[in-house]
Amino acid sequence: MSVGAGVWSSLIHRIFPWRAPIAGESEPPQPPKPERGAKPPSGASIRLARRNAYTGLAQFTGRSVDRLFLAAMSRPHRYPGAGDLARVGEEIAAAHDLYRKGGPAAPSAFHATPPPLDSPAIEPAWHPSMRFEWLSFESEYTAPPADPSAERWNGYDRNHVSHAWVARHRDAERPWLICLHGLGTGGPYSDFKGFRADMLHHELGLNLLMPVLPLHGPRKPASLPIASLLSFDLLDAFHGVSQAVWDTRRLIQWARAQCATKIGLYGLSMGSYVASLLSGLENVDLVIAGIPVCDIPDLFVHHAPVDQRQEAEDNGVLGVHTRELFELVSPLSVTPHTTLENRFIFAGSDDKVSTPEQAERHWEHWEQPGIRWFAGGHVSFFWSSEVAPFVDHRLHKSGFAVLDH
Repeated sequence: MSVGAGVWSSLIHRIFPWRAPIAGESEPPQPPKPERGAKPPSGASIRLARRNAYTGLAQFTGRSVDRLFLAAMSRPHRYPGAGDLARVGEEIAAAHDLYRKGGPAAPSAFHATPPPLDSPAIEPAWHPSMRFEWLSFESEYTAPPADPSAERWNGYDRNHVSHAWVARHRDAERPWLICLHGLGTGGPYSDFKGFRADMLHHELGLNLLMPVLPLHGPRKPASLPIASLLSFDLLDAFHGVSQAVWDTRRLIQWARAQCATKIGLYGLSMGSYVASLLSGLENVDLVIAGIPVCDIPDLFVHHAPVDQRQEAEDNGVLGVHTRELFELVSPLSVTPHTTLENRFIFAGSDDKVSTPEQAERHWEHWEQPGIRWFAGGHVSFFWSSEVAPFVDHRLHKSGFAVLDH
Protein backbone atom coordinates (compact mmCIF):
# COMPACT_ATOMS: atom_id res chain seq x y z
CA MET A 1 0.00 0.00 0.00
CA SER A 2 2.99 2.20 -0.34
CA VAL A 3 2.06 5.01 -2.75
CA GLY A 4 3.92 8.04 -4.05
CA ALA A 5 2.76 10.13 -1.14
CA GLY A 6 5.83 12.28 -0.61
CA VAL A 7 4.07 15.30 -2.12
CA TRP A 8 1.68 15.38 0.81
CA SER A 9 4.39 16.04 3.36
CA SER A 10 4.84 19.65 2.23
CA LEU A 11 1.17 20.39 1.57
CA ILE A 12 -0.52 18.63 4.46
CA HIS A 13 -1.11 21.74 6.58
CA ARG A 14 -2.80 23.57 3.71
CA ILE A 15 -5.03 20.64 2.78
CA PHE A 16 -6.30 19.71 6.23
CA PRO A 17 -7.15 22.07 9.09
CA TRP A 18 -6.21 20.92 12.56
CA ARG A 19 -9.16 19.25 14.21
CA ALA A 20 -10.15 17.17 17.20
CA PRO A 21 -10.69 13.41 16.74
CA ILE A 22 -14.03 12.55 15.20
CA ALA A 23 -16.59 10.49 17.05
CA GLY A 24 -15.51 6.93 17.58
CA GLU A 25 -11.83 7.80 17.07
CA SER A 26 -9.72 7.70 20.19
CA GLU A 27 -6.20 7.30 21.43
CA PRO A 28 -4.88 3.78 22.05
CA PRO A 29 -6.12 2.45 25.38
CA GLN A 30 -3.80 3.19 28.26
CA PRO A 31 -2.90 0.03 30.21
CA PRO A 32 -3.11 0.37 34.00
CA LYS A 33 0.14 1.07 35.81
CA PRO A 34 1.52 -2.12 37.37
CA GLU A 35 1.91 -2.29 41.12
CA ARG A 36 5.41 -1.75 42.49
CA GLY A 37 7.50 -4.85 41.86
CA ALA A 38 4.84 -6.48 39.66
CA LYS A 39 5.87 -7.99 36.31
CA PRO A 40 4.41 -6.10 33.33
CA PRO A 41 1.75 -8.06 31.44
CA SER A 42 2.63 -9.57 28.05
CA GLY A 43 2.61 -6.87 25.39
CA ALA A 44 2.85 -3.99 27.85
CA SER A 45 6.21 -2.84 26.50
CA ILE A 46 4.99 -2.73 22.93
CA ARG A 47 1.92 -0.72 23.91
CA LEU A 48 4.18 1.70 25.75
CA ALA A 49 6.35 2.03 22.65
CA ARG A 50 3.26 2.84 20.61
CA ARG A 51 2.19 5.55 23.03
CA ASN A 52 5.66 7.07 23.12
CA ALA A 53 5.73 7.19 19.31
CA TYR A 54 2.80 9.58 19.19
CA THR A 55 3.32 13.24 18.41
CA GLY A 56 0.48 15.60 17.59
CA LEU A 57 1.69 16.51 14.10
CA ALA A 58 2.68 12.98 13.10
CA GLN A 59 -0.59 11.60 14.45
CA PHE A 60 -2.65 14.15 12.52
CA THR A 61 -0.64 13.79 9.32
CA GLY A 62 -0.69 10.00 9.41
CA ARG A 63 -4.43 9.87 9.99
CA SER A 64 -5.20 12.36 7.26
CA VAL A 65 -3.14 10.69 4.54
CA ASP A 66 -4.39 7.23 5.52
CA ARG A 67 -7.97 8.50 5.20
CA LEU A 68 -7.18 9.70 1.68
CA PHE A 69 -5.89 6.24 0.81
CA LEU A 70 -8.91 4.50 2.36
CA ALA A 71 -11.28 6.87 0.56
CA ALA A 72 -9.64 5.98 -2.76
CA MET A 73 -10.02 2.29 -1.94
CA SER A 74 -13.68 2.72 -0.92
CA ARG A 75 -15.22 4.33 -3.98
CA PRO A 76 -18.74 3.08 -4.82
CA HIS A 77 -17.67 1.06 -7.88
CA ARG A 78 -15.62 -1.16 -5.56
CA TYR A 79 -18.66 -2.14 -3.48
CA PRO A 80 -20.39 -5.49 -4.12
CA GLY A 81 -23.52 -5.31 -6.26
CA ALA A 82 -26.82 -7.11 -5.78
CA GLY A 83 -26.19 -10.82 -5.38
CA ASP A 84 -22.39 -10.51 -5.29
CA LEU A 85 -22.03 -11.41 -1.61
CA ALA A 86 -24.28 -14.45 -2.00
CA ARG A 87 -22.11 -15.62 -4.92
CA VAL A 88 -18.89 -15.03 -2.95
CA GLY A 89 -20.31 -16.92 0.04
CA GLU A 90 -21.09 -19.89 -2.21
CA GLU A 91 -17.58 -19.75 -3.68
CA ILE A 92 -16.00 -19.74 -0.24
CA ALA A 93 -18.10 -22.68 0.94
CA ALA A 94 -17.12 -24.68 -2.16
CA ALA A 95 -13.44 -23.72 -1.84
CA HIS A 96 -13.50 -24.72 1.83
CA ASP A 97 -14.84 -28.14 0.84
CA LEU A 98 -12.11 -28.46 -1.79
CA TYR A 99 -9.10 -27.29 0.22
CA ARG A 100 -9.92 -27.98 3.87
CA LYS A 101 -12.26 -30.97 4.12
CA GLY A 102 -9.91 -33.94 4.03
CA GLY A 103 -7.18 -31.75 2.57
CA PRO A 104 -3.98 -30.24 3.95
CA ALA A 105 -4.42 -27.83 6.84
CA ALA A 106 -0.84 -26.51 6.91
CA PRO A 107 0.62 -23.99 4.45
CA SER A 108 3.72 -26.16 4.05
CA ALA A 109 1.54 -28.94 2.60
CA PHE A 110 -0.77 -26.66 0.62
CA HIS A 111 1.93 -24.68 -1.20
CA ALA A 112 3.60 -27.00 -3.69
CA THR A 113 7.24 -26.42 -4.56
CA PRO A 114 7.26 -24.67 -7.95
CA PRO A 115 9.52 -25.66 -10.85
CA PRO A 116 12.89 -23.91 -11.12
CA LEU A 117 13.16 -20.67 -13.08
CA ASP A 118 15.84 -21.46 -15.63
CA SER A 119 15.70 -18.90 -18.44
CA PRO A 120 13.61 -15.81 -17.68
CA ALA A 121 13.48 -13.02 -20.23
CA ILE A 122 15.73 -10.14 -19.09
CA GLU A 123 15.85 -6.74 -20.77
CA PRO A 124 17.78 -3.60 -19.81
CA ALA A 125 15.67 -0.79 -18.35
CA TRP A 126 16.23 2.67 -16.91
CA HIS A 127 15.17 4.68 -13.88
CA PRO A 128 16.41 8.19 -13.00
CA SER A 129 18.32 6.84 -9.99
CA MET A 130 19.80 3.70 -11.54
CA ARG A 131 19.93 1.27 -14.39
CA PHE A 132 18.02 -1.94 -13.80
CA GLU A 133 16.76 -5.01 -15.61
CA TRP A 134 13.19 -6.02 -16.37
CA LEU A 135 12.78 -9.75 -15.75
CA SER A 136 9.71 -11.68 -16.90
CA PHE A 137 8.59 -15.30 -17.12
CA GLU A 138 5.50 -17.46 -17.45
CA SER A 139 4.13 -17.95 -13.94
CA GLU A 140 2.66 -21.42 -14.54
CA TYR A 141 0.38 -20.94 -11.52
CA THR A 142 -3.27 -21.81 -12.12
CA ALA A 143 -6.27 -22.38 -9.90
CA PRO A 144 -7.35 -26.04 -10.19
CA PRO A 145 -10.45 -26.74 -12.34
CA ALA A 146 -12.50 -27.80 -9.29
CA ASP A 147 -11.97 -24.40 -7.67
CA PRO A 148 -15.17 -22.32 -7.93
CA SER A 149 -13.19 -19.22 -8.93
CA ALA A 150 -10.91 -21.00 -11.42
CA GLU A 151 -12.53 -19.62 -14.56
CA ARG A 152 -12.31 -16.05 -13.28
CA TRP A 153 -8.79 -16.26 -11.86
CA ASN A 154 -7.30 -18.19 -14.78
CA GLY A 155 -9.03 -15.75 -17.13
CA TYR A 156 -6.84 -12.83 -16.00
CA ASP A 157 -4.58 -13.18 -19.05
CA ARG A 158 -2.08 -10.45 -18.18
CA ASN A 159 -1.52 -12.09 -14.81
CA HIS A 160 -0.10 -15.21 -16.45
CA VAL A 161 3.25 -13.48 -16.97
CA SER A 162 5.27 -12.59 -13.88
CA HIS A 163 7.51 -9.53 -13.76
CA ALA A 164 10.29 -8.31 -11.49
CA TRP A 165 12.72 -5.41 -11.36
CA VAL A 166 16.37 -6.43 -10.89
CA ALA A 167 19.24 -4.17 -9.78
CA ARG A 168 22.51 -6.10 -9.48
CA HIS A 169 26.21 -5.36 -9.34
CA ARG A 170 28.71 -6.80 -11.77
CA ASP A 171 30.33 -9.11 -9.24
CA ALA A 172 27.95 -11.99 -8.63
CA GLU A 173 28.64 -12.94 -5.01
CA ARG A 174 26.54 -10.52 -2.98
CA PRO A 175 23.50 -10.61 -0.71
CA TRP A 176 20.17 -10.37 -2.51
CA LEU A 177 17.25 -8.51 -0.95
CA ILE A 178 13.83 -9.43 -2.33
CA CYS A 179 11.51 -6.44 -1.93
CA LEU A 180 7.76 -7.08 -2.04
CA HIS A 181 5.63 -3.99 -2.64
CA GLY A 182 2.29 -3.00 -1.16
CA LEU A 183 -1.24 -2.84 -2.50
CA GLY A 184 -1.78 -0.63 -5.52
CA THR A 185 1.86 -0.18 -6.57
CA GLY A 186 4.01 -2.59 -8.60
CA GLY A 187 5.77 -0.18 -10.96
CA PRO A 188 9.47 0.75 -11.04
CA TYR A 189 8.96 4.37 -9.95
CA SER A 190 6.73 3.65 -6.95
CA ASP A 191 8.65 0.56 -5.87
CA PHE A 192 12.11 2.12 -6.14
CA LYS A 193 10.95 5.11 -4.15
CA GLY A 194 9.10 3.12 -1.49
CA PHE A 195 12.05 0.82 -0.81
CA ARG A 196 14.75 3.50 -1.28
CA ALA A 197 16.27 1.24 -3.93
CA ASP A 198 19.02 3.73 -4.76
CA MET A 199 20.26 3.67 -1.16
CA LEU A 200 19.99 -0.10 -0.78
CA HIS A 201 21.72 -0.78 -4.07
CA HIS A 202 24.39 1.93 -4.23
CA GLU A 203 25.13 2.72 -0.59
CA LEU A 204 24.64 -0.69 1.03
CA GLY A 205 25.84 -2.63 -2.02
CA LEU A 206 22.88 -5.02 -2.21
CA ASN A 207 21.50 -6.79 -5.24
CA LEU A 208 17.77 -6.13 -5.40
CA LEU A 209 14.98 -8.30 -6.78
CA MET A 210 11.55 -6.67 -6.76
CA PRO A 211 8.68 -8.95 -7.85
CA VAL A 212 5.39 -7.51 -9.09
CA LEU A 213 2.49 -9.02 -7.14
CA PRO A 214 -0.43 -10.61 -9.03
CA LEU A 215 -3.00 -8.17 -10.49
CA HIS A 216 -0.54 -5.26 -10.10
CA GLY A 217 1.47 -3.14 -12.50
CA PRO A 218 1.93 -4.85 -15.88
CA ARG A 219 0.01 -7.85 -14.50
CA LYS A 220 -3.24 -5.92 -13.90
CA PRO A 221 -6.03 -6.61 -16.40
CA ALA A 222 -7.42 -3.41 -17.90
CA SER A 223 -10.91 -4.36 -16.73
CA LEU A 224 -9.97 -4.32 -13.04
CA PRO A 225 -9.55 -1.25 -10.82
CA ILE A 226 -6.29 -0.56 -8.99
CA ALA A 227 -5.70 -2.69 -5.88
CA SER A 228 -8.13 -5.41 -6.98
CA LEU A 229 -6.11 -8.05 -5.18
CA LEU A 230 -8.08 -7.14 -2.05
CA SER A 231 -11.75 -6.91 -2.99
CA PHE A 232 -15.00 -8.54 -1.96
CA ASP A 233 -14.03 -11.41 -4.30
CA LEU A 234 -12.04 -12.98 -1.50
CA LEU A 235 -10.89 -15.97 -3.52
CA ASP A 236 -8.97 -13.53 -5.71
CA ALA A 237 -7.02 -12.55 -2.58
CA PHE A 238 -6.58 -16.24 -1.74
CA HIS A 239 -5.15 -17.05 -5.17
CA GLY A 240 -3.27 -13.76 -5.34
CA VAL A 241 -1.30 -14.64 -2.20
CA SER A 242 -0.82 -18.23 -3.39
CA GLN A 243 0.51 -17.10 -6.75
CA ALA A 244 2.72 -14.43 -5.17
CA VAL A 245 4.29 -17.15 -3.02
CA TRP A 246 4.69 -19.44 -6.04
CA ASP A 247 6.29 -16.78 -8.23
CA THR A 248 8.59 -15.45 -5.52
CA ARG A 249 9.82 -18.92 -4.60
CA ARG A 250 10.86 -19.34 -8.23
CA LEU A 251 12.67 -16.00 -8.06
CA ILE A 252 14.41 -17.05 -4.84
CA GLN A 253 15.68 -20.16 -6.64
CA TRP A 254 16.88 -17.97 -9.49
CA ALA A 255 18.68 -15.57 -7.13
CA ARG A 256 20.45 -18.48 -5.44
CA ALA A 257 21.65 -19.59 -8.87
CA GLN A 258 23.20 -16.11 -9.32
CA CYS A 259 25.68 -16.87 -6.49
CA ALA A 260 23.74 -15.04 -3.77
CA THR A 261 25.67 -15.09 -0.50
CA LYS A 262 22.50 -14.33 1.50
CA ILE A 263 18.79 -14.04 0.71
CA GLY A 264 16.59 -11.55 2.55
CA LEU A 265 12.89 -10.68 2.31
CA TYR A 266 11.62 -7.13 2.81
CA GLY A 267 7.89 -6.49 2.47
CA LEU A 268 5.73 -3.40 2.76
CA SER A 269 2.09 -3.71 3.82
CA MET A 270 0.56 -6.45 1.63
CA GLY A 271 4.10 -7.31 0.57
CA SER A 272 4.98 -7.94 4.22
CA TYR A 273 2.14 -10.47 4.35
CA VAL A 274 3.69 -12.40 1.45
CA ALA A 275 7.25 -12.01 2.80
CA SER A 276 6.22 -13.28 6.24
CA LEU A 277 4.44 -16.30 4.76
CA LEU A 278 7.45 -17.03 2.56
CA SER A 279 9.77 -16.94 5.57
CA GLY A 280 7.99 -20.04 6.86
CA LEU A 281 8.30 -21.87 3.53
CA GLU A 282 11.82 -20.94 2.41
CA ASN A 283 15.15 -20.85 4.23
CA VAL A 284 16.06 -17.18 4.08
CA ASP A 285 18.57 -15.22 6.14
CA LEU A 286 16.50 -12.15 7.04
CA VAL A 287 12.90 -10.95 6.93
CA ILE A 288 11.61 -7.40 7.44
CA ALA A 289 7.87 -6.78 7.75
CA GLY A 290 7.05 -3.11 7.23
CA ILE A 291 3.61 -1.68 8.16
CA PRO A 292 2.48 -5.31 8.22
CA VAL A 293 -0.78 -7.06 7.45
CA CYS A 294 -1.12 -10.53 8.96
CA ASP A 295 -4.86 -11.37 8.85
CA ILE A 296 -6.82 -10.61 5.65
CA PRO A 297 -10.29 -11.65 6.87
CA ASP A 298 -9.85 -9.53 9.99
CA LEU A 299 -8.80 -6.58 7.83
CA PHE A 300 -12.05 -6.88 5.87
CA VAL A 301 -14.06 -7.03 9.09
CA HIS A 302 -12.27 -3.93 10.37
CA HIS A 303 -12.81 -1.81 7.26
CA ALA A 304 -16.20 -2.98 5.94
CA PRO A 305 -19.14 -0.60 6.54
CA VAL A 306 -21.43 -1.97 9.25
CA ASP A 307 -24.32 -2.79 6.89
CA GLN A 308 -22.06 -4.57 4.40
CA ARG A 309 -20.24 -6.42 7.17
CA GLN A 310 -23.54 -7.77 8.46
CA GLU A 311 -24.65 -8.78 4.97
CA ALA A 312 -21.28 -10.44 4.36
CA GLU A 313 -21.58 -12.41 7.60
CA ASP A 314 -25.16 -13.43 6.73
CA ASN A 315 -23.93 -14.78 3.37
CA GLY A 316 -20.98 -16.68 4.85
CA VAL A 317 -18.37 -14.33 3.38
CA LEU A 318 -16.79 -13.36 6.71
CA GLY A 319 -17.33 -16.50 8.72
CA VAL A 320 -15.55 -19.62 9.94
CA HIS A 321 -15.07 -21.04 6.45
CA THR A 322 -13.27 -17.90 5.31
CA ARG A 323 -10.96 -17.89 8.31
CA GLU A 324 -10.14 -21.59 7.94
CA LEU A 325 -9.53 -21.16 4.22
CA PHE A 326 -7.15 -18.24 4.72
CA GLU A 327 -5.18 -20.17 7.34
CA LEU A 328 -3.62 -21.93 4.33
CA VAL A 329 -2.15 -18.64 3.10
CA SER A 330 -1.59 -16.86 6.42
CA PRO A 331 1.75 -15.82 7.94
CA LEU A 332 0.19 -16.58 11.32
CA SER A 333 0.09 -20.27 10.30
CA VAL A 334 3.84 -20.64 9.80
CA THR A 335 6.95 -20.27 11.92
CA PRO A 336 9.76 -18.36 10.16
CA HIS A 337 12.87 -20.36 9.34
CA THR A 338 14.76 -17.11 9.88
CA THR A 339 16.38 -16.78 13.29
CA LEU A 340 14.70 -14.52 15.83
CA GLU A 341 17.65 -12.11 15.66
CA ASN A 342 17.04 -11.57 11.93
CA ARG A 343 13.28 -10.90 12.07
CA PHE A 344 12.30 -7.24 12.16
CA ILE A 345 9.10 -5.20 12.11
CA PHE A 346 8.35 -1.52 11.77
CA ALA A 347 4.84 -0.13 12.12
CA GLY A 348 2.97 3.16 12.42
CA SER A 349 1.62 4.01 15.85
CA ASP A 350 -1.52 5.50 14.27
CA ASP A 351 -1.90 3.27 11.20
CA LYS A 352 -5.49 3.48 9.97
CA VAL A 353 -5.01 0.98 7.12
CA SER A 354 -3.32 -2.19 8.35
CA THR A 355 -3.81 -1.10 12.01
CA PRO A 356 -1.38 -1.32 14.95
CA GLU A 357 -3.33 -4.32 16.26
CA GLN A 358 -2.24 -6.41 13.26
CA ALA A 359 1.36 -5.35 13.84
CA GLU A 360 1.12 -6.39 17.50
CA ARG A 361 -0.29 -9.81 16.55
CA HIS A 362 2.51 -10.20 14.03
CA TRP A 363 5.09 -9.27 16.65
CA GLU A 364 3.67 -11.74 19.17
CA HIS A 365 3.53 -14.54 16.60
CA TRP A 366 7.14 -13.89 15.66
CA GLU A 367 8.18 -14.31 19.32
CA GLN A 368 8.64 -10.59 19.93
CA PRO A 369 11.52 -9.71 17.58
CA GLY A 370 13.05 -6.28 17.11
CA ILE A 371 10.35 -3.73 16.32
CA ARG A 372 10.28 0.00 15.63
CA TRP A 373 7.10 2.02 16.17
CA PHE A 374 7.35 5.25 14.20
CA ALA A 375 5.16 8.27 14.82
CA GLY A 376 2.58 8.29 12.04
CA GLY A 377 0.17 6.27 9.97
CA HIS A 378 0.39 3.70 7.20
CA VAL A 379 1.40 5.77 4.19
CA SER A 380 3.53 8.16 6.25
CA PHE A 381 6.29 5.55 6.64
CA PHE A 382 7.32 7.03 3.30
CA TRP A 383 8.67 10.24 4.85
CA SER A 384 9.26 9.05 8.41
CA SER A 385 12.72 9.94 9.71
CA GLU A 386 12.66 6.82 11.90
CA VAL A 387 12.10 4.02 9.37
CA ALA A 388 15.15 4.34 7.10
CA PRO A 389 17.75 4.35 9.92
CA PHE A 390 16.01 1.33 11.50
CA VAL A 391 16.05 -0.68 8.26
CA ASP A 392 19.65 0.29 7.42
CA HIS A 393 20.86 -0.57 10.91
CA ARG A 394 19.17 -3.97 10.80
CA LEU A 395 20.66 -4.75 7.40
CA HIS A 396 24.12 -3.86 8.71
CA LYS A 397 23.58 -5.88 11.89
CA SER A 398 22.44 -8.92 9.88
CA GLY A 399 25.53 -8.86 7.68
CA PHE A 400 23.72 -7.74 4.52
CA ALA A 401 25.55 -4.47 3.92
CA VAL A 402 28.53 -4.80 1.56
CA LEU A 403 30.97 -2.30 3.02
CA ASP A 404 33.78 -2.62 0.46
CA HIS A 405 31.81 -2.24 -2.75
